[in-house]
Amino acid sequence: MGLPRALVARLLRMWIAAPLLTLAAGPKPMLTEESAGGDRRRQTCPAVPPRAMSGALSTLLVAALIVAVLSGCHATKEGDNADPHPGLLPPGLRSAGLALHHLNIATGLYVRRAEADDGLVLGREQALAGLRIRGDSVTWLGHSSVLLRLGGVTILTDPVFPVGFSLESPLPHRHATPPIGLDDLPPIDIVMISHGDYDHLHTPTLKAIAARFPKARIFLPDGLERHAENAGFATVEHPLVGETVVAGRARITALPAVHGTRRNLLAMPDGDAYSWDIRIAARSALFVGDSAYNRLVFGEIGRTRGPYDLALVPIGAFEPTPVVADMHSTPEDAADILRDVRASLGIGIHWGTFALSPEALRAPADRFLAASDGYRQSRVMRIGETVRLQR
Repeated sequence: MGLPRALVARLLRMWIAAPLLTLAAGPKPMLTEESAGGDRRRQTCPAVPPRAMSGALSTLLVAALIVAVLSGCHATKEGDNADPHPGLLPPGLRSAGLALHHLNIATGLYVRRAEADDGLVLGREQALAGLRIRGDSVTWLGHSSVLLRLGGVTILTDPVFPVGFSLESPLPHRHATPPIGLDDLPPIDIVMISHGDYDHLHTPTLKAIAARFPKARIFLPDGLERHAENAGFATVEHPLVGETVVAGRARITALPAVHGTRRNLLAMPDGDAYSWDIRIAARSALFVGDSAYNRLVFGEIGRTRGPYDLALVPIGAFEPTPVVADMHSTPEDAADILRDVRASLGIGIHWGTFALSPEALRAPADRFLAASDGYRQSRVMRIGETVRLQR
């Protein structure tokens, strides 16, 4: 069955025309990671001769197609639990689309730093002031990194900080860097990892946390525990889905997510992804670090575990939808997750930090708020912002 013309045109613009126009625009400033002293240095990419650029593009395109062939018409691991997504491309074409999409991520063609500079990141002094708030609170550190302080327990989810480069754990290009660093954080009791993708399980960050907070306990999906052990954590929890672990005053339960781990250069599924149910004192929270939407999965969570006081739900990296619809939620999907799990407060995460997709930087936030209008309470935050949780 042939593809709709509108869909084909959209894919051509997204994968071919947009990257070519970006390259043709010439050099642009690139913000390096912070130096040891906290300074930022701005560098400019050198101009590339047109002939060399053309040759490089040809080489990259061939490489992408080779990756697609090697990837084959594989079914995604999370697809077994996912609702059918009629908008997805056929498997063979989708493999090629994924290869080109990953190539765009690796080369930084989705970077939108000018948009990030327009108020997305909270000033450092304001961010530090937020950390001094007493009582239960949520601090968004960008992407799926969240500092949760509930009932005297401090939890850090999917931490990724600019603490060093690693070939073992490469990161996508950043739109923005958090104003809060590891040295600014209060003592961490629990580190929580949703899955093993590089932008969620960052080994240099884990090593730094294990060294700075040696008493911290880490939770990961079963099968990923070696990364925490190698990072130096003394207490590593890797329950199976449905199992509960008591960690001091916290009860942590592993729940399913419609996603998977792809910790390899070919982006092949090689591990699981979890949602985490958190119970501390009278508080209940759900952390969904990355997931597609599945009404059966999240409906069951809501029926058996809900309602929740707080749900952290992914709202970004949903484009190109024809190749990632069974991996990532759209903002509208995220609003549906909030309804399914019966959350009193929903906060959108997994957006605005890493250059993972071609959508406009603020589109996830705007669409999430529009989709959840009138449903209880939902919000988005600036990177570094802290919100006090009401009783």
